[in-house]
Amino acid sequence: MRKKARVTEPRDECDFEDYVSSLPDEILVSILSLLTLKEAVVTSNLSRRMRYTWTHISGLDFDANDKLDKIAADPKSRTTERPKYINWVNRVLRQHKGSKVDSFRICFDLDKRSKCAIDHWVKFAITKGVQTLELDLLENGERLRQPTRNYTFSQKLLSHYKGFAFNRLEGLVLKCVNVSEEALQCLISNCPVLKYLSMHGSGDLMNVKVSGPSLTLKYFEIVFCLSVETIEISNVNLVAFSYLGPRVDLNIYNVPMLDEISIGEGYTGLENNVFGQLSCCLYQLEVLTLDIYCPEENIKLDMFPELPKLKQLILRVGAWDDDSLLEFTSFVKACPNLNRFVLQLIWMSLSKRRRKIREAAKYTHRFLKLVEIVGYYGRTSDAEIAMYFFENAVALEKIIIDPRYQVMVRPPVGVDQTMKEENARRRAKQQLEAIKPPGVQLVIL
Repeated sequence: MRKKARVTEPRDECDFEDYVSSLPDEILVSILSLLTLKEAVVTSNLSRRMRYTWTHISGLDFDANDKLDKIAADPKSRTTERPKYINWVNRVLRQHKGSKVDSFRICFDLDKRSKCAIDHWVKFAITKGVQTLELDLLENGERLRQPTRNYTFSQKLLSHYKGFAFNRLEGLVLKCVNVSEEALQCLISNCPVLKYLSMHGSGDLMNVKVSGPSLTLKYFEIVFCLSVETIEISNVNLVAFSYLGPRVDLNIYNVPMLDEISIGEGYTGLENNVFGQLSCCLYQLEVLTLDIYCPEENIKLDMFPELPKLKQLILRVGAWDDDSLLEFTSFVKACPNLNRFVLQLIWMSLSKRRRKIREAAKYTHRFLKLVEIVGYYGRTSDAEIAMYFFENAVALEKIIIDPRYQVMVRPPVGVDQTMKEENARRRAKQQLEAIKPPGVQLVIL
């Protein structure tokens, strides 16, 4: 006789609530910290025990990417979405009961008209002993705005909380935030464990100085702070430095730990004797990123110096029509020990021409294992640069093709953009699948 199948009664809501109630507070808070902030708040509906547990999480990331997509598609919606975002942040902060905040991130299109709210948020983060603070106030979530419309990081606020409140601050990211030279020096001198500092679009900086062996700063970034005239970095144990913007008087010396640089100066990207300005540290670099938006504008690519220690080279290049990219292989040749090369194509114009595949001079890259081409559109120039590495990189293990559309501004997500990416994926497969060497992995994202 067959045994009757056992029917398992489903656990009711009370069983689940009892199970959750048995977990220690530290475990529950740790689990919630793995969720997005919005997801963590929703867990308050799961049980009586969970109702206020989320209010103790120490990571507050107020990301509203979906709303920024909406604003990019319909800029008029900014008027209604801004107060909604501000109310959301204020509501969460009112309910927060944790004794400390490890990370605090604001990410929305806000300007100086929201000064009172942003000041309040910064004070909250500082008094909670924040470790990483990010104010990402980019217009539409992507663009810099006119500095006169930026929120200003108040020196008065910094002076008021100077001392104990900054003892835990390790990382600070400020985008579309004005920072004066005095405020910058106050930050650097009063944050004893500050390791990462990034500033985008500040209109108040002119002369930047980072100097002193007692500084703990390891990563320093300045992006499109258009009033900057001079940058001096000396006698520090900086590991990575990034600059993107107009021509500046860049003076770097006695930086023995500096092995990673990202740079783009002027309209074309390689103006103002960039390599001469970096001469004191060029031969110790292991990672180099170059922004070259107008490669045809009087740039002498053959002037690229030999970099014997470089392991990774990232080129962010303006993609105009179907201009050949093979000239950039001269950069790769100058790095004999390179093992990773990334070519990111920033789209200035989308077009393809019918022309024959060009061939570059043969050169054996003995250590290059990984090549990434970002913004692959399926142009002749895209295919020929990939073919070059198939033929010349004898140690190549993987080539990654990322067809996602790379543009300078945030594009509205729609059917047209999705179709372009799908077409690029199809063309990449058609162009490269049959010609890749045996043993090389082709990854199309």
